[in-house]
Amino acid sequence: MDLFLYNTLSGKKERFEPQDKGRVRMYACGVTVYDRCHIGHARSLFVFSLLKGLFEWLGYEVVFVRNITDIDDKIIQRIWEGNGHRQISYQDLKLFTDKYIYYYYEDLVGLDLPRADFEPRATDYIDKMIEFIERLIGLGYAYVTDKGNVYYSVRAFSNYGRLSHRKLDELLKGVRKDIEDDKRDGLDFALWKAAKENEPFWESPWGRGRPGWHLECAVMSTHLLGQGFDIHGGGRDLIFPHHENEIAEAEPLINGPFARYWLHHGMVTVNGEKMSKSLGNFITIADGLKRYPPELWKMWFLSTHYRSPIDFSDEKMQEMEKMYDRLALWFGLLERNSSSSELDNWADRLRTGVLSALCDDLNTPRALGGLFSIVSETLDRLKAGEGSERLFRMAREVLSLFGILPGRLRNKEEGWLDDDVVGLFIEVRQALRGHKDYALADAIRELLRDKGIAIEDTPEGTRWMRI
Repeated sequence: MDLFLYNTLSGKKERFEPQDKGRVRMYACGVTVYDRCHIGHARSLFVFSLLKGLFEWLGYEVVFVRNITDIDDKIIQRIWEGNGHRQISYQDLKLFTDKYIYYYYEDLVGLDLPRADFEPRATDYIDKMIEFIERLIGLGYAYVTDKGNVYYSVRAFSNYGRLSHRKLDELLKGVRKDIEDDKRDGLDFALWKAAKENEPFWESPWGRGRPGWHLECAVMSTHLLGQGFDIHGGGRDLIFPHHENEIAEAEPLINGPFARYWLHHGMVTVNGEKMSKSLGNFITIADGLKRYPPELWKMWFLSTHYRSPIDFSDEKMQEMEKMYDRLALWFGLLERNSSSSELDNWADRLRTGVLSALCDDLNTPRALGGLFSIVSETLDRLKAGEGSERLFRMAREVLSLFGILPGRLRNKEEGWLDDDVVGLFIEVRQALRGHKDYALADAIRELLRDKGIAIEDTPEGTRWMRI
């Protein structure tokens, strides 16, 4: 079955064809670790996890990269607020960002979502960013100022504005009035920022400083996925300037498309208003999971097309809860009832309906509607004792794709962790131990112990048991 995706670059749905036969290379912009992740981040995490799962369901091998921004103006500001504006050392930076990276992984586990195949930190790629900048300077796309800043010359790139479908004159109207006085043009953006007093810094040919935000993704994506990879995505708020700037940075160096398909999801609002701490409607993932289990959040994400904005309200979540309970009843009956051939045909209908919907630009409302049509048509027969092994297997496959773990549908006790979730905790802990973050690894051990899971590190790997 052909897969069609809406490409922001072309402004239309296109049939997806990977550059490498049978293999998809995909990049999504990840979190900036200066605060707890919110439900807007959760939507992004879910959308790209679902897309990867769909590719795998279609038989593709997938390489998925999602970055972690661990050096940024907001991060520096938060550290300053905590240390009285004293000099920020690299160790200060790492301790601060490690804490929020841990919370990010904790949120992933809480949402029952897998990590990407690669989740690079920006600070691990500073040398490659410097090399990238040197090449852009050499080709005439960037320039160094007397203050030690390096800027990208937007007007040197003839295709600038192609992704956001804007002209340069339009873009100039939106330029901030407080632009740096050493820019040649208001549209130009920083590739390298000269270090200010008390900031963390790295040495470079232009003096001490740090990379610009837009550069990070361009460097990490091309390094890990190669030139002209298949999919680049993120929220609609990243189209301009972030993704526009990434294209401008990368394409002069690779003489071809930076990414072939650009996917952007809609934003999250709360009771019709933009999320804001000042409005008191800012919902972190951690707080959201205290209010509703991960299955309900996923049902909510599935209920709206990924490109559309989605509005949170308690009334909507209560609707999701009713749908979830009906689904849990249906799945439980399928699992327990003895099989007969009478309901087997619904398995093929379920697969075809869900797959055709998802292959139409990830149309999750239609896919969810198709699933519940099958539920409605078969529930009474299941209550009467009929069953179908084929339908059960297909239901489990679909629910796993949606990230609604069958184990959770059967087991809703407070604090329950099923086997897959325990495995993900252990995977995160092993990664932390590999980076010698033993304090965070020990914190995961304690968290698991609180949930009734004991773990043991052995030469053959980590083993666990319920206690």
